[in-house]
Amino acid sequence: MSKKSGGLFAFLTGMAVGAAALFLSDEGNRKKTQKAVKDTTEAAKKEAKKLQAKAMKVKKTAVAKAKKVQTAAKKAQEVARKG
Repeated sequence: MSKKSGGLFAFLTGMAVGAAALFLSDEGNRKKTQKAVKDTTEAAKKEAKKLQAKAMKVKKTAVAKAKKVQTAAKKAQEVARKG
C-alpha cells in the first residue's frame, strides 16, 4: 500500500514541479512572480517592525508594573517590621 502512495506522491510532485517550470518559463510570469515575492517580503518586514514596536511597548508596561509591585512590597515589609 505504501509503495502505491509513494508512487502517487512522486507523480503529483513531478506534475507540480513541471507546472511551475512551465509557468516560470514565460518571462512575464517570472516578473509577476518576482514582484509578488518582493511585495510580500516588504509587507512582512513592515509587519515585523510593527510587532517589534508593540512588543517593546508591552515590555515597558510590564517592567513599569513590576517596579510598582516591587515598591509596594518593600513598603509593606517596612510597615510590617515597624508594626
